[in-house]
Amino acid sequence: MESLMSCSVNHMYEFVGFTGTESEEQHLRHLGLTEGTILHIIAKPDQQSLIIFFRQTRLGLDASIADKIKVVPKGVSALSSAIPLSETSIGQTTRVVKLLGTGSVKRRLMDMGLTKGTVITVRKYAPMGDPIEVTVRNYELTLRKAEAEMILVEKGGA
Repeated sequence: MESLMSCSVNHMYEFVGFTGTESEEQHLRHLGLTEGTILHIIAKPDQQSLIIFFRQTRLGLDASIADKIKVVPKGVSALSSAIPLSETSIGQTTRVVKLLGTGSVKRRLMDMGLTKGTVITVRKYAPMGDPIEVTVRNYELTLRKAEAEMILVEKGGA
């Protein structure tokens, strides 16, 4: 178990506890940070703050709070090399790493066959980049750019 402030960027951790005051802990719970929550550290702009991503929420924390958040490593994140589907080039084959959407948006993407590990090949981009035509599970699918930005992929999915 280590403090969140001592963790590395682009890695995932599981929240296991908090050593601060009851009011600080309650505030974090209201934000959705509960035991078992998976955190992804997005950035550490300096040694006094960091930005984390959990439950479709980005949160900036200063060192005084981050030092009190206790986590365990969730392994080296595949997200470190992941890029949004909208940033891939035509003809590129990728594999889904994570869906960032929530609720009905995530469910809709999953209903279309976009689940973790699915191979996607980008076929065409419209002139302004929206929509994007892809091949998923041997059928053609058209996605809006906003939807494609919610799909994190890694290169070389074939």
